[in-house]
Amino acid sequence: MKALLIGLIAMVAIATAVFAAGMEGYGPIAYISYHVIYTNSTSVEIVPAYINLGNLTPGMKGNASATATIIFHKSGEYEIKLLHEDKLSDVFSEFNVTITIGNKTITLSLSNDEASFNITAGKYTVYIKIFYQVSTHPEGDLNVKQEPLLIIHPHGDHDEDSQD
Repeated sequence: MKALLIGLIAMVAIATAVFAAGMEGYGPIAYISYHVIYTNSTSVEIVPAYINLGNLTPGMKGNASATATIIFHKSGEYEIKLLHEDKLSDVFSEFNVTITIGNKTITLSLSNDEASFNITAGKYTVYIKIFYQVSTHPEGDLNVKQEPLLIIHPHGDHDEDSQD
């Protein structure tokens, strides 16, 4: 009992010392946060669209739309790919994405998940429309939050495999 009382007194003394040190001005005087966005002349800058289909039920049909912004620093041929088509096909019986960039319209689906197009350097608003029907017996990952859906890269550059 005496040892417990001595331990309790020691803990109170330490807590009081820490509190007093805080009152005396000890502690952090600054915090910092930052996010570096690195771009080079051959890349694209993207402000992505965030699409939330909400709560879905088996057999449900619907659509959603959103916009993104892409700045192409270099004219050329680019490829756009629908990611996770295997996962999507476990949940949806129909899933089509129509993407309009400038005067080009691309439609991707579970069976046609990539397309190439030429574009001139510049800033573009990208219109994205999704048409879907939930499978009558969906399976697999039924709760997805902010998972990459579409990826764009210069044609022939297949770094997107790390996103699948």
